[in-house]
Amino acid sequence: QEEECGESGVYKEMELLILLLFFGVSLSDGFNVDVSNPEKFSGNKEEFFGYRVLQYQSDEMKRIIVSAPLGTNSSGALFSCTVEKNNCSSFYQPDSRAIRYFGMSMTVGTSPSSTLTSCSPSFTREFNGNSFLNGICYQFNGRLKMITNITAAFQECKDTKVNLVFLFDGSSSMTTEDFNKNKDFIWNVMTTLKNTTIEFAAVQFSTTFRTVFTFKDYVSGSAKKRLYEEVHMKALTNTHRAVRFTLDNLFNNEESGADPEATKALVIITDGAPSDLDSNNVIQRCEEQNIARFVIGVGSRVKLEKMEKFASEPKENNVFMINNYAGLNGLLDKLQYKIYGMEGTRGMLFRKELSQSGFSAASDKDSLILGAVGSNHWAGNLYEVTGSETSISEMEIQDLNLNNDSYNGYSVVVGQRGRDSLVFSGAPRSNYRGQVTLFRKSAGKWEAISNIAGEQIGSYFGGSVCVLDLDSDNNTDFLVVGAPLYYQPHPQREGRVYIYRLTPQLELEKDFEISESAQGRFGMTLAAVADLNGDHVKDLAVGAPLEDEQKGAVYIYLGNREHGIRSKYSQRIVASSLDTQLQHFGLAIDGVMDLGQDGLIDIAVGAQGTVLLLRTRPVVSVSAKLSFSPSEISLNHFDCLGSSENVIPIFYLRTCFSMAEDTKSKGGVRSGLNLSLELRADAVREDSRAFFNKEDKTSRSLVKSVLLDSEFSCYNQTVYMPSCVKDMVSPVLFRLNFSQFDHQPDSSNAILNIDSKTTALVE
Repeated sequence: QEEECGESGVYKEMELLILLLFFGVSLSDGFNVDVSNPEKFSGNKEEFFGYRVLQYQSDEMKRIIVSAPLGTNSSGALFSCTVEKNNCSSFYQPDSRAIRYFGMSMTVGTSPSSTLTSCSPSFTREFNGNSFLNGICYQFNGRLKMITNITAAFQECKDTKVNLVFLFDGSSSMTTEDFNKNKDFIWNVMTTLKNTTIEFAAVQFSTTFRTVFTFKDYVSGSAKKRLYEEVHMKALTNTHRAVRFTLDNLFNNEESGADPEATKALVIITDGAPSDLDSNNVIQRCEEQNIARFVIGVGSRVKLEKMEKFASEPKENNVFMINNYAGLNGLLDKLQYKIYGMEGTRGMLFRKELSQSGFSAASDKDSLILGAVGSNHWAGNLYEVTGSETSISEMEIQDLNLNNDSYNGYSVVVGQRGRDSLVFSGAPRSNYRGQVTLFRKSAGKWEAISNIAGEQIGSYFGGSVCVLDLDSDNNTDFLVVGAPLYYQPHPQREGRVYIYRLTPQLELEKDFEISESAQGRFGMTLAAVADLNGDHVKDLAVGAPLEDEQKGAVYIYLGNREHGIRSKYSQRIVASSLDTQLQHFGLAIDGVMDLGQDGLIDIAVGAQGTVLLLRTRPVVSVSAKLSFSPSEISLNHFDCLGSSENVIPIFYLRTCFSMAEDTKSKGGVRSGLNLSLELRADAVREDSRAFFNKEDKTSRSLVKSVLLDSEFSCYNQTVYMPSCVKDMVSPVLFRLNFSQFDHQPDSSNAILNIDSKTTALVE
C-alpha cells in the first residue's frame, strides 16, 4: 500500500495536536459511493476515536486501523476494526504517562513488509526543571505486535552548562532604592533557575569595575551574601570597558569557575548611555566567542540606538526598554525564557528540545519520513528514519530558508519520479501565508529543490498535502495542497485546494484551484483514493469536517490525466444524511482497497467517535442507437387528394442499448439498470410531422422507463404520421435522451457512468 497523502488536524479541543443524500435523490450530487447503508464502527467520542483511519492489509487479514489520540487519559490508543465482525478492539496503548496524543499520525510501509507506524508528537521528559517535548513512534508487524520504537529528533538530556554574567550599572544617576531593586531582580532570576545547569556571576560597573561574585561563589553558595553586601559605586557609565573587564576576568578566566565548553550569556542592566567608546572592539570579541547578549535599558535617558549595539541578533528581540527599575520584575518571565532557550543548546534556541517528531508521517520504500514541527525554534524539519529494530539511523531533511515558527513538517507526503525519491512537506505558517517544499534525494542526501507559497495570510496553505500517481506507474503526476483556513467572502467559502502539475524538470506549476464549502475547512483532509469509476485513473477525496455546523462532508473528485482531477466534484457526501449524530465527518479518509470481497474499492471515513465504511457500486457505461424499420419511409403512404386525413402507422423506431461494466466487481451487475428516457419526434421542427399516439397528434415526445437487464437490449415504438404531409423532402429526425431512473429495483447495485453519452439521433 502506497502512502500518498499527509494531513493534520486543527481543533479547539486538540490545540497541542496541531494545535448524497439517500439513493433516490438527483444523481447530480451523487455517483457510485453508496451512502444508503454504510458500515459503522463506534468508539469513544471524548477520546477522539476516528481521528486517523488507515486501511491495512497483512498476511493475516484486511482491517481498518483507527486512532483515538485522547484515549487512556490523553495517552492515546490504536484500534483494529474488522469488517466481517463489525467490531473494534484496542491493540496498543502507551504504558508511559510521559506519552500523550499517541495516534496523531499513522502510516504503513509498502508491501511485503506492511509495517504499521503510529506516532505521538508529545513525549515529555523532565530534566533539571525543564521539559523536553520530543516525539516517539511505535512500529507493528502484520499481527499488530509492537516490534520497535523510534525517537527521531530526540534531544538527549545532557548537563551542558551555561555561564551567565549580570553586568549591572552602579552609576550616580540611580538612587539607592533603584540599586537595591537591581539586586533583587538578579537574585529572583537566579532563584527561579536554580535547578538548571546555569551558573551565575555578577559585575558592577561605573567609572571602574568590580566583580561582585564569581561562578565559584555561586556554586559554593556565597553569591547571595556577596550580592547584597555590594556597595553602590556612584560614578560614570563606562560600559565598553566593563564588558572587556567581564571577558577577561570571568568568561575567559577559569579561576573564576568559568567552563570553556559552556554556553555564554551576558545580561547588561543600565540606565544611561555609555560614557566611553569601543576602542578595544569588545563587541566583536563577544561575537567571536559566541556570547549571547541581552540588554535592559531603564528610564528615559537610555537611547535605544546607543544600546542596541551591545545586544545579539536579532537585536529587536534581545533589547528590553522599561520606564524605571520597578519594571524589572515584569521582565522576569521574558528573560527566563531567553536564558532557558540556551540551556543545553550552545546558543541555538530550541533545536531539538521541542521537536515533536511524528507530528506527521509517511512511508517511503524502506524508510520512514517524520515531520518535526518544533525543530529549530519551530521552523520545523523532517527526518528520514532507516534500518530495522536492531539498528536505526536518522537523516535530517531541512529547508534552511524557512523562518522560525514556520511549522515545516506539519504535513508530509512522499513521491517518486523515475529514480528520484521525493518528499513534499507543508509549512503552513511560513511567512504567514504557508509554504510547501519539494525535497529530492540525490547521492544519498536530501536537498530542497523548489517551493510554492500560499496566497492569503493565515490560510494555512500546506496544512495538508497529497500526491496523485494517476496511472499507478510509480511516477508522481500532480501535487494537491490544502489551505483549510482560506477565506473567500463572495460567495462565502472557507478552505481551498490547489492542484499543481509536477513537470519533467521537477517544477511545480499550478493548474487550478477549487473551493466548495462555507465554514467547512474544505481541504483540511486530502486522500488519493483508488480508481472508483473504472477509468483506470486514481481519484481524490477532500474532507470538509466543519461543514454543516461541524457535522462534516466529503467531496469526491474523479481523476483527470490532463489536469489531475476534474474541476467539479462527482459526489458530495454529507454527514447528516448518513447519521444525524455525526460530528467532524471527513476528519480522516482512506480508500485504497476492497475490504468487502466484492472487487470494488471501499472508503473509510473518520468522524469524532465514529468510523464509517462506505462501499462503492459497479459503474456501467451505456450507449444507445436508434434505427427505423423499414429504414426508409415509402411515399405510397401519403395522399393529400383524399377527402379525409387519416392517421397511419408508418414505421417502427427501434431503440437499442449496449451496457458494459467499467469497474471490475466480482458479483457483476445485479438486477439490471433502470433508465428514464425521452424520445422526441421531428426534433428540429416547430411542428412535428410524426407522433407516438395515434389518437393525439401533439404526442411528439415519449417519456418512459426501461430496465436494462442484459448486455444488449432493444425496444420498438410505433411512429404515426398523417396521410397528408406537405413536406416530404426534409428528413424526420428523432432524438433520444436518457438518464438513470431515480427508482431502481431493490437488488440493483449499478450506477450509470457519468461519462456515458446519453443522447442519440437518427433521421
